[in-house]
Order: sequence, then C-alpha cells, then structure tokens
Amino acid sequence: MMSKRWSLGLAGGLLWLALAPALLLAGTRPDARVKARLLIEKVRMEHGIPGLAVAVVKNDSIIWQEGFGYADVENGSPVRPESVFRIASISKPIAAVAVMQLVEQGKVKLDDPIQKYVPSFPQKRWKVTLRHLMTHTAGIRHYRPGEFEMKRSFDNLAEAIRIFKDDTLLFQPGTQFRYSTYGYNLLAGVVETATGMSFEAYLQKYVWGPAGMNHTYLEHPREIVPLRVRQYVLVNGDSLTNAPYADLSIKWAGGGMISTVGDLARFHIALDREILLKKRTQNIMYAPTILPDGKNTRYGLGWRIWEKVKGHRWIGHTGGATGGTTILIRIPEKGFAVVIFANLQRAGIRQLAFDVAELFL
Repeated sequence: MMSKRWSLGLAGGLLWLALAPALLLAGTRPDARVKARLLIEKVRMEHGIPGLAVAVVKNDSIIWQEGFGYADVENGSPVRPESVFRIASISKPIAAVAVMQLVEQGKVKLDDPIQKYVPSFPQKRWKVTLRHLMTHTAGIRHYRPGEFEMKRSFDNLAEAIRIFKDDTLLFQPGTQFRYSTYGYNLLAGVVETATGMSFEAYLQKYVWGPAGMNHTYLEHPREIVPLRVRQYVLVNGDSLTNAPYADLSIKWAGGGMISTVGDLARFHIALDREILLKKRTQNIMYAPTILPDGKNTRYGLGWRIWEKVKGHRWIGHTGGATGGTTILIRIPEKGFAVVIFANLQRAGIRQLAFDVAELFL
C-alpha cells in the first residue's frame, strides 16, 4: 500500500500550485480554465485522488476537456480527456432515456407493471410499475454487504435479478423514496422485451450512436478497452490500493457502463438538441417526484434535481463505483454542463463540480 502523501503527484499538482500566484497576477481576469486547473489540482491533492478528467459544455458546445493525474499509478500513465472510466450510477439516466424513447414511440407505458416486460420478476403484494422503478419508489432494496463488489458474472438479466427478485418489498410502491440500483436493473428487460434487441445493442444503435458517444460501453471485464483507467481505493483514508475486482454484469442498467467525460458531454448536448428525446419528454423526466405526504424526492425519471445551487436549478446524476466517483451536472435551458470523473472510490468531487461550473458560468 502507498500513502496518499507519496508523490501522488504530486509533482504536477505542486507545480501548478507553485505557479498559481504568478498565473493569477498575470491578468486582472484570469481565464476560467486556469482557475479551474488550480482548483482541481488542489482538490486532487487534498483528497488523494490518483486521476481526474473534466469536460465543460457551454452553449451546447464542448469548450474544455482535460485530464489530471494518473490513469495507472504503477505505470505512471496520465489521465487524458479520452480516458475511459466507470461512470457508475450515471448509467441510470442513460437507461432512463432508452426507456423514454420507447414511451415516446408508444411501445411502453410508464404505468405498466414490470412483469409485462420482465416475467421472471415475481408478482408482489402491490403493483410495481416502470414509473416506480425509475423514480426509486418501488420498494425494491439496494445492496446488502458484499454485493456492491460482486465478482460473479451473469449471462442475462433473468440470472442477474435472482439475487433480489424474491425479497419482500420494503414498502408499498409510490409511498416512499428508497434509492435502488437493483430496481433500475429491471429496465434493461423493458428495453429488450419491447424491442427484441439486447440492451447493449439498443443503446449502441439508438442512444450512444446518435449522440456520438463512440467510447461508451457496458463493462465486460475481459474486453480490451483502449485508455481504460485503473480503479483505486483509500484504506483508512490514507493508503492508496488497487480497488477489488468487481463484475458489473449484475447492474448494467443501474451502474455498469464505462465512458469518457467527452461522451457524457455529448450525451448532454444530444438531449439539449432533441436528438434523443423531445423536450416535452425531457421535462417529464426532470420533474421531481412528490410523495403522497407532500415530500419532494428531488429525483425525477432517472435524474437528480438540485434546487438553487449556485443560484441555478441543476439536473444531473452522481455515481459511486468500485474504485470510481463521477458526476454530471446540467442546466439544460442554458446549454451548460460539467462532467467530472475520478478513478478513486468515494472521492468527494460533488462540490468540485459545482465550483468548476461557477467559474465558467
């Protein structure tokens, strides 16, 4: 194991900080990129993050992409803008977009029972609909200890859901909010049944392809993926180690995709330009779910909603993977987005994303 205070850097990072006063004094209004680089390196060092990648979209154009630190610590390989990371739960809005495309086409209804599309999921005491699954109000449980780092490979959805399908619902669907990646995994079956295509083939043809997301995939551990980063964890908050092995085939729709910051920026742009979904459909997705008791869940159909952060309403999602942390934040009406990926578990980059956004806004 290696202390996070080794040289995790921090040669490059320390150089940036050493140059900071001169850079900031060089002009009365330093370029936002200069300020963002300094901020990112500061956070990277403070949190012991091996590598980070960032992309910023303004007026629906990518205006900045950059990598920081190491994609592979042992070999000293740098993070590039094209580096491929686990995007974790940012997979959820991508899966949700696929389902909503089918809703637009009339092939799927949000209030259909999930068993219509996934008959291997047993009937429960109460009806479980697609809307319940997409808003995390279905009452399906989340991970139990040891399941987050599942090492077993699953060949199909019917096998993958065996780990939770027979469990009792935690509450009557629609009455409470309980985040559940397992519930989201059932959406892959909706896509496959409604289209007759595999989940992966559908995403490639109707989501990733049209959006120009040419470096986005479901993670297959044996496949060779150019520029894929290695994943890391900090033990006792101090010692850097390789992340344990995890097979993501149990949660492809809920957290099993890999991608680049540029591809997620293009995903945002494709939504804004109505390449993937019509605006009225997106507005339905971005509306927070209100529970019967009046509580605002701040979660729509696959999207988190942050109200009045830095003076704006944000749509986006965060992600926590084995050995990775991600965030995508968007202001659709401004054509603005920030994407940040880190190859460290629990990296704590949420505030960084909003601070970087403020610099460019």
